[in-house]
Amino acid sequence: MRKILIFTKNLYSTFFDFAGNRTQGNAKKMKDMEPKIAKKGPYAVDLEVDKSYYWCACGQSKNQPYCDGSHKGTEFKPVLFKPNNTGKAYLCGCKNTKNPPYCDGTHNSL
Repeated sequence: MRKILIFTKNLYSTFFDFAGNRTQGNAKKMKDMEPKIAKKGPYAVDLEVDKSYYWCACGQSKNQPYCDGSHKGTEFKPVLFKPNNTGKAYLCGCKNTKNPPYCDGTHNSL
């Protein structure tokens, strides 16, 4: 059976056969590349200047918003950052920010 690849706006694929039926194939693998939305909103955290932090980019960490190594075996990598100021910061919880690790409000459109 031949398959047709359809690209969605997120550039992830859905497979259909010629009869129009959705098929399993690699669709699940490609969907797995999307980060898990850990929270539809920011994490308010206190950060210290010049201290190193690893922000979870995959959404699987049990220590949100920080990495706990749950990304192992995936293409995701944590984001290493050092804040310029000590104080409150808002780290992205939806994992779709355009300004990692900081929240940019993208969660409002999910």
